[in-house]
Amino acid sequence: MEALITSFVLIFTSEMGDKSQLMSMAFATLFKVRTVLISIFIAALINNGIAVIFGSYITEYIPIFYIKLLAALLFLFFGITTLLEEEAKQEKIKNSKYGPFATIISTYVFSELGDKTQLAAIALTASYNSPLYILIGTTLGIFLADVLGIIVGIYFNKRIPSKYLKYLSSFIFLAFGLSTLYKLFF
Repeated sequence: MEALITSFVLIFTSEMGDKSQLMSMAFATLFKVRTVLISIFIAALINNGIAVIFGSYITEYIPIFYIKLLAALLFLFFGITTLLEEEAKQEKIKNSKYGPFATIISTYVFSELGDKTQLAAIALTASYNSPLYILIGTTLGIFLADVLGIIVGIYFNKRIPSKYLKYLSSFIFLAFGLSTLYKLFF
C-alpha cells in the first residue's frame, strides 16, 4: 500500500504544470472533455505499463541496493532539474486525420516516453517491487493531475501560478530522493 500512495503522490505533484497537463488542457479546447479524459487515461496506462514492465525486470540483473541508489539520485536530479526548468510553453495542437482518440493517445504516449515521470515509475517499480500498486498509483497520479489541469485551465483560467506548482513538484522529488538515501545508508 505504501508503494501505491508514494507513487500516486510523487507522480501527481510532479505532473502539476508539466507538459502532459498542458497538453490535456489544449486537447480539452479542441475535443469533447469526455473524449480527452478517456484518451489520457488510456495513454497514461500505456506509458506507466511500459515503465512498470521495465522496472520489474531490471531487478533481475542489478542488485536492489544499486537500483535504490540510482532511484534516489534520479529523484534528486528530477527535483533539481524541475526547479531549474524554464516555464513550459503550450504547444499548438493540430487536428489529425486519425480522429480525436488516436490523436490524443499517440501524441500523449510519444511525448511522455522517457519523461521524468516515466523514469520515476521505473525507479519506483524497481525500488518497491510492487508493480501493480505502482501502475495504479502512477496512472491515477497522472490522470488526476491532468483532470485537475483541465478543470483549472478551463474553469479557473489558470489562477494558480505555475511557478508554485513547479516548486512543490521539485520539493517532493528532493524529499523522496533524500528519504531514499537516508533509508539506504542509515
